[in-house]
Amino acid sequence: MKHVLIYPVKKGYLDPVLVSNVAKKAESVGFYAFLSWDHYMLPDAPDTFDAWSLLAYLSGITDTIKLGTVVTPLPFRPPGQLAKIVSTTDVLSNGRTIVGVGAGWHRPEFEAFSNWDTPGGRVDRTKEALSLMTRLWQGETVDFIGDHNTNKSALIMPSPIQSPFPPLWFGVRGKRMLKLASMYADAWIPTNIEPDEYSSVLTQLREMSGQVRPGAIVKGALQNFELFLNADSCIKRIKSFEEAGCEFYGSVWSYPADEMVDRIDWYKESVMPYF
Repeated sequence: MKHVLIYPVKKGYLDPVLVSNVAKKAESVGFYAFLSWDHYMLPDAPDTFDAWSLLAYLSGITDTIKLGTVVTPLPFRPPGQLAKIVSTTDVLSNGRTIVGVGAGWHRPEFEAFSNWDTPGGRVDRTKEALSLMTRLWQGETVDFIGDHNTNKSALIMPSPIQSPFPPLWFGVRGKRMLKLASMYADAWIPTNIEPDEYSSVLTQLREMSGQVRPGAIVKGALQNFELFLNADSCIKRIKSFEEAGCEFYGSVWSYPADEMVDRIDWYKESVMPYF
């Protein structure tokens, strides 16, 4: 089991010193990845950071920890622009970027900063974005005409360090998005799910992926919002997902701001040794 720290980019957690201290401490104790929420607005508050700017900042003060999003709503930004942002972050971090993939769910932030669409429309736009972005990341000049995007002689240089492109972690549950995950996903990172359903859907997703990408195995990951104060409860919960096929356990680190760094030491000493 590898451990992932998920940073809640919201009011109370936006101090640059706090963010940098948490990321550096997580790296020092052996967390596999630091993942950020990717929202311009949240239901409870408009206070956020741009996730990709945050990750680029952290790439300069960390050395080994993976840096990514959980997850980026692909229809929210022009996909060519997002592909360039991701590529730059991957180069700056020396190949440590993880791209979380979703179709978006929070209508007010889309209406404020992008374009809202029906659930089916957002899936269509996500599918088209993946087709374009994965081509651009491989360093080819792309002429693209889709239902939602037109790109003429688009080229992203430098290309991402990771080849053919950074890993894609899908935080999805719907049938069509799972089909897209079967085609592209390196890992599946859902939330609000119990171990039995997790195991069932992960098995289904791997079977689907094997049909379109022979030999590919989608890794199991998780975004968990439970805030543990008791190590035994935390260990028991993680083990239940480990038995269900989870390989990357992501804890949303919503501890009080003045406890966040110390809680990382607690987690290292009280939880990590059991995995």
